[in-house]
Amino acid sequence: MPRSLERCGRSSRGPSQTPKSRVRGDGYVAFVVGAISELEDLELTEVEDAIGARSFSRGRGYARGNRVASIEWDPDVETLTGSVVGQGGRYTTFAYFGADGDGGLAFDEGECSCPVGYNCKHVAAIVIAATDARGRTRSAPARRAVGPAAKRAKPVLRAAGPVATKAKPSSWEGPLRALVDAPAAATAGIPLAIELVLQRSGGGGLRLTARLMRPAARGGWVNGSLTWGGLDSWQVTNGGYRPDHLALVRELYAIHRPRAGATSYHHSYGGDRTVDLGGCERPQLWSVLDEAARLGLALVHRHAGLQAIPPPARAEILIDVTRRPDSGSVVTAGLRIDGEDAAELEPVVFVGSNGHGIVCAERAAVASGESPENWRLRLARLAKPAHAQLRRMVLDGERLEVPAGDLDRFADEFCPALRHVARIVSSDGSFTPPEISAPKLVLRSSYGAGHAVDVGWEWAYEVGSTRRRAPLATDGVRPGFRDLEAER
Repeated sequence: MPRSLERCGRSSRGPSQTPKSRVRGDGYVAFVVGAISELEDLELTEVEDAIGARSFSRGRGYARGNRVASIEWDPDVETLTGSVVGQGGRYTTFAYFGADGDGGLAFDEGECSCPVGYNCKHVAAIVIAATDARGRTRSAPARRAVGPAAKRAKPVLRAAGPVATKAKPSSWEGPLRALVDAPAAATAGIPLAIELVLQRSGGGGLRLTARLMRPAARGGWVNGSLTWGGLDSWQVTNGGYRPDHLALVRELYAIHRPRAGATSYHHSYGGDRTVDLGGCERPQLWSVLDEAARLGLALVHRHAGLQAIPPPARAEILIDVTRRPDSGSVVTAGLRIDGEDAAELEPVVFVGSNGHGIVCAERAAVASGESPENWRLRLARLAKPAHAQLRRMVLDGERLEVPAGDLDRFADEFCPALRHVARIVSSDGSFTPPEISAPKLVLRSSYGAGHAVDVGWEWAYEVGSTRRRAPLATDGVRPGFRDLEAER
């Protein structure tokens, strides 16, 4: 238990009636304007020993990164109170001092409203901010007298150069200062990255796995002890990571998890250290990855030599009809990424059970027989989800041969329906998909015996050179040439 809580006479350490020395600012303090005179001779090594080198170093970064919003010194209880902007919000922090036996003050302990609560980096930050003499010219400090006279002495805030008072900000300055400071606060801290790796599953297929990474001491990235399921633990929330990166990876993990009642296979590996990102069913994945690129949250390969993974692209699967050398045509499924032919990329994995995205690797690396972990990857969001049969055609490189005598039937019967699955093109210009006219509402009349006439409505289409008819109602059946929106 902290000693401050054991001493009833000092455990309250709340506001007293004695005036206090204060340094405050709107938002972050751009510069701590002076040092508390009674703390000028404080040995910061004592604070570092009590708090720990790691927390002290982070506290120094907070103090000199303008994260200390205010500090107050109360000489009656020898307490320094501060407000520090941390990763999880603004924390109220106390640093307690006592006589050092030589007429000065020594650090006792600290408390904070953050999850750590005791001798944390925020305690170090306010002590360093209160004793920071950078840029100041100060006279030789006088030792604080021990005894009642010391209780009557009031500390003096000393400022650099001629600065004596801080002008009251104009009414317009506060809102604009908030706009300027908010992005800086969001981007402060240790960045995160996501490592993407292709691994073979038990069935021989490939899955796209993802791990959280942090900067390594000697460059590059390491996982450390980061897990997807531990993003809300105090070790992570108080680990100095960028708050915008933490928020985004939490969102990614949330959309990765299956909806209620859904069954997930290969959901996690190694206690949520790795997740199967290729099994993500929600297309919101791509919006999150786009935001990751904007925030500088990198997608990286396992091997540093492969460099970073580019931001996700936009892709489209095409049905390509080309001429065979002898006669007839060949139907294949191809890929176009960001409007360009993806001939150098090999599609290897679809994302989601409905195929809303795709993962590609360099074709040369796949053909060389290298391990999938060594492939340089490219991710893309598909313009429309890919049907299961279309996915098989893409991954297997399937070629469907259409004899010359069946080409007209392929054009009139299949092409109108295939256009709802994927866009039909002809990379060699040998085939032109039939044009389909807008629907026309026509009145059909059939004449029977005894001057009987049967009258009804139909839709008329021109599919290439063929006239096609369809009933007014669909009855759940829709020929491929119909355009229901135009009919309505």
